[in-house]
Amino acid sequence: MKNICLLIILLFQLESVVGQERSPDMISLNKVIIKFEESIEEKDSIKFKELFFHDKVPFIGIMSPETEMSIKKNYPEFEGIAVSNSDKFIKEICETDKPQKEKFHNIEISTDGTIASINFDYSFHSGERIIQWGNENWNLVKVGKDWLITDVIYSIRFPGVEEFPYSQEIKNEKN
Repeated sequence: MKNICLLIILLFQLESVVGQERSPDMISLNKVIIKFEESIEEKDSIKFKELFFHDKVPFIGIMSPETEMSIKKNYPEFEGIAVSNSDKFIKEICETDKPQKEKFHNIEISTDGTIASINFDYSFHSGERIIQWGNENWNLVKVGKDWLITDVIYSIRFPGVEEFPYSQEIKNEKN
């Protein structure tokens, strides 16, 4: 039931995007988003790894200047770049005892049927706490009938440093 509700919400968001229709590719790309979200929540590394072109797809995060400066106050040599990969990311998710969740906002999908790009604002939650938020972009390729993520880039903002724009949305979810 939860999966159906998530799919319906994403399909409504999809319909609201000007110039995009509910083609089979668009529906499949929305399913990639759902599977990504579920695999984090369920800490399912097998489901997660099926989403990627190879086992170590790069994840590159860049901190906003404000967030980077908040750390540089105590660690002047700090560089606000996070370089990881899909394998390390899901391992870290699975190793923590706290529930993990990534929430998606303002999803935009672009595709020509062979390649695609998914861009969205995100918030990442550990337990009940938002630990970071920003913008995220995935590039994907279609291999057979499957859409596979080839790379992930994202900005990093800390909610204690920069105002989280989706606070009201999160509060409404809890009510």
